Amino acid sequence: MTELDYRLMLFVKDFTDKGAEKYYWFKENQLEEVDAASIIAFEGVVVCHDFWMIRDVIFDSTGTLPEVIVDVDEFRISISGLPEDRIDREKRSVATHLVQYGAEEEVCDTYWRMFNKGEEYDTDVAIKVAKAIEAMYLDLCEKASSANELERFFSVEVPVYRILQFFMSKGVLINTTELSEKRSQAEHDYFLALKNYSAKHDMPLETPTRRALAAKLSAEGFELEEVSVEYLLEFVPHSRDFGSDTMTLLNLDATRRVLSSLTLASTFIRPVIDVFGSRTSRVQLRSPSLQNLPKRYRSIIVASKGAQLSYVDFDQFEVGIMAALSGDEELKRLYAAGDMYDLFATDRLGLSGNRKAAKQLFLSYAYGMSRKALIDAACSFGVERRKAKEAFKLFQCYENWKKLVYEEFKNNSRVATLLGNHYRRSSTNGQLTRKEQRSVVSQIVQGTASLIFKRVLIAVASIPDVRIVLPMHDALLFEHTLVETPNRVVDAFESVMTDVLESQVTGKASISDFFERSQVCSS
Repeated sequence: MTELDYRLMLFVKDFTDKGAEKYYWFKENQLEEVDAASIIAFEGVVVCHDFWMIRDVIFDSTGTLPEVIVDVDEFRISISGLPEDRIDREKRSVATHLVQYGAEEEVCDTYWRMFNKGEEYDTDVAIKVAKAIEAMYLDLCEKASSANELERFFSVEVPVYRILQFFMSKGVLINTTELSEKRSQAEHDYFLALKNYSAKHDMPLETPTRRALAAKLSAEGFELEEVSVEYLLEFVPHSRDFGSDTMTLLNLDATRRVLSSLTLASTFIRPVIDVFGSRTSRVQLRSPSLQNLPKRYRSIIVASKGAQLSYVDFDQFEVGIMAALSGDEELKRLYAAGDMYDLFATDRLGLSGNRKAAKQLFLSYAYGMSRKALIDAACSFGVERRKAKEAFKLFQCYENWKKLVYEEFKNNSRVATLLGNHYRRSSTNGQLTRKEQRSVVSQIVQGTASLIFKRVLIAVASIPDVRIVLPMHDALLFEHTLVETPNRVVDAFESVMTDVLESQVTGKASISDFFERSQVCSS
């Protein structure tokens, strides 16, 4: 893949939606105006920036997308190893990075105004920027090669980028009648939850801000120096279920905002998709963020006429990855035996029927909660202190693996999953903080999970009957017409996971419900 020719494309978007877009190849230090069909016909790597802005226009005029697309800003972020680069992207355009590649700051500023229709298009300015973007692309290829990221980028990230951009251009079908009903339901559910939350936890009658939550948690004795608010809410037990209630309220607030952002005038939407949307390379949808809808509201998504929707999900995904990476035999046994969290709750914690508590406790342990805090948390759920101590001594091999990961990160200031996806330490001095320990384990486990899932997407996209509708972190909603297709997708999930993890565990996946209503909607 990296041996393919490349060609830099610049474009001018028509923000009036009248189809007056312009496309340019940068060849021999000149700009050559071409049409969308010429962009599609090129068989090499189409290098550009902000491809998402022009994606749907190209698709509508040609019915497809270029086979190989590299957005230089996505390239830069995916190989940097620094989470700050992902955050900064929302604040800085690609033009701000071109000064280091020979473009003057004034030229970059002028180009960005041109790009956003703030100034007339100046070919001389565009040529200077194109030279800098080309230099940026070549430099990123060298950096990726040096960081052992080049193979992953071109064999995994680039194909997945094209697959998901293609299917998002096709659109996600929406039942507008259902959308109207779910909007009303979400508003009702949110305000009822807000009223109860405010009364139960003595909080203002409004969605709590991160600052308000931090103040509340600090007042209740939680230390926030080495943990995030999100970590405390998700993994640490609270009196009167404050953490769980807060997350429920925040999710309901996000849900009603997503539903309100969808128009009732159109029966399909085209989400913007971020293929490298987190430090660990998770796929994320934005505008709108459909992945975050709880099951009770997902029935707004429907299938095309004559097709149906199915949903395949990994079973015990994180546990299987942890077992394979660490070689821990007890984890492997629990993973293979069935529902690990049910088994752990009943056999080891004495919490029969409390799967949720067992899952929270195990993941808190797995990602690095201190032993004392872990035992205290288990006791708050009603686990005997002796049982709690014994339960978490079972995973000694996993514990040793974590220590090896910590040591590698401390010594090298860098860790990576299979095929790269590395994570760099911001500070290179001293022992790791608790937060760094959790982050580095998360990078290895979640980064491996994202690699597996992306390889699954490549495998599933090759099944002729599959139309990808919505990637859901470790699950997939897809459309099909043949009855046997869901089982073929399950097989792809399981075989890819088994293969990537070198048969240390056997991948498990199953067909499950995408939304609460049992009957699949179609329009």
